Amino acid sequence: MKRIHIIFASFLVASALNCGGVPPTFYYRIDYNLPKNNSDDGVVPVNIGIGYFDAEALYEGDRIVYRQSQYEVQYYYYRRWIAPPKKIVREKVIQQFKNSGKFHQVVAFPTSQPVDYILTAKINAFEEWDEGRDWYGYVSILFQLIDPKTQEITWENEFSSKTKAQKREPVEVVRAISESLKNVIQQAINDIVANMNKNIG
Repeated sequence: MKRIHIIFASFLVASALNCGGVPPTFYYRIDYNLPKNNSDDGVVPVNIGIGYFDAEALYEGDRIVYRQSQYEVQYYYYRRWIAPPKKIVREKVIQQFKNSGKFHQVVAFPTSQPVDYILTAKINAFEEWDEGRDWYGYVSILFQLIDPKTQEITWENEFSSKTKAQKREPVEVVRAISESLKNVIQQAINDIVANMNKNIG
């Protein structure tokens, strides 16, 4: 009987330890719908290569950043991106630039295909921003177009967007960050097209 009591007590201890174990890690991805542009109207006759992107140090990893002040940074330890933001953003830029139908060709760079420009970027903000009881998805990216022949910067601009989360929940913040990223990339597309049309004209 004593042996049974010891075994049962050991089982209770093990169960208690399992209940208080490491919390599960949740992974998040950026996702949003893009209407495809099948029209040839307004297509700029250039081939753009999307180069590798850089990011501020606090966005180098896969942990989701949240903060209330420009001086203090915090991370969700068990809530992470599926990949570092600079990789996620690059993939969405390639997708959205292609989908826009505004350029003759958009490819990932390096590539064996000739390109007229290389687009690079630096992520300056990719985070949850808290203001009082409201949570926002905030994105800010500096884009550059580089001439591959001369390595000169032919165009440069930074775009930002802040979208309010519908609820104070991490998944809603990710949805807000997704919308902000979509807006930032669209701003870049519009500005590049306007700049190129001005130069062509």
